[in-house]
Amino acid sequence: MDSTMKPEKAARKRRLPWRRILLLPAVLLLAVAAYFIESRSGWSDLYRAAGVSLDAPDADLLAQTSTTVTVLDVGQGDAVLIGQDGAYCLIDTGPSDAKGDLVRDLQLAGISKLDYLVLTHPHADHTGGAREVLRNFAVGQLLVPPWDAQASGETADWPRGLFDLAAEQGTDVITAEDGTVYPLGSGTLTVLQGGESELYDTDDSSAHVNNASLCTLFEAGNFRYLSTGDAESAAEQRLVDRYGKALHATLFKAGHHGSSTSSTEALLQVVQPQAVAISCGLNNDYGHPHARALQRLTDAGAEIYRTDTMGTITFTWQNDTLSAASPDTLGGAGYSRLRCTI
Repeated sequence: MDSTMKPEKAARKRRLPWRRILLLPAVLLLAVAAYFIESRSGWSDLYRAAGVSLDAPDADLLAQTSTTVTVLDVGQGDAVLIGQDGAYCLIDTGPSDAKGDLVRDLQLAGISKLDYLVLTHPHADHTGGAREVLRNFAVGQLLVPPWDAQASGETADWPRGLFDLAAEQGTDVITAEDGTVYPLGSGTLTVLQGGESELYDTDDSSAHVNNASLCTLFEAGNFRYLSTGDAESAAEQRLVDRYGKALHATLFKAGHHGSSTSSTEALLQVVQPQAVAISCGLNNDYGHPHARALQRLTDAGAEIYRTDTMGTITFTWQNDTLSAASPDTLGGAGYSRLRCTI
């Protein structure tokens, strides 16, 4: 018995050093990654070392500013990060083909936890990165509208397995109700409307799910940010009829990526935004933003900011002043101020 055991033990002893040598690169890689992530510059240095070009929110800018709204460049889609006193809410997650960039950009921004993930409606250009966000970040609550695909006649649906994944990750799934107020730092996010079945009955069948979009208002001090998802004219008119001038906002994200059927004159007359952000893809197939929508926004006196021409845009609110900044994607050397301070 002893003679048969000794050679096997000896063989194992001879192989162990080689296994350790093979593990060294992996250990070193993990050590380097840990150093970068724990360092002040964190993920930025790690991605730059790998030769990845960056178009992400500046972590220092977000950390040093109490109130921020970052319109992330996800191509033809929507993803907006709201920050207040270190608490964060992500509204929509862009298309599936941008999910890797979305996760990377949130990591570069220093985000590890989201108090809320809000999905305005079940269209792929707004929900494509939702599962990836749930897998990579601690998400407190997932807010969705009371979407009824059968009642709407639409085939659109949430990403497969989304709610099961949320449950596995410990994220509460909440069907948002009109008038509900959610705290975010010292600010609040109010659900104005979403999922109204009467808005499904429109002449344009493509507008069914768009008009079911969650419309929200974020407030922090004197700052107000209005988001309407892909809501089109019928849903916008319902907002105007219900809230009137209470919809006034400092910053407005143009509905449906600057579609001609959104950002109507009736809505803009009550919102009266200082600045408008348009999230759309460069040279997209839909013609967004549409010339008529741009003209209405210009006539309303708003400064216009576009992700297709400016990339990711971070709006900051300090001393009752709204400013806008975008990454210097050419040199990756931080942020450059955009156009003007409002």
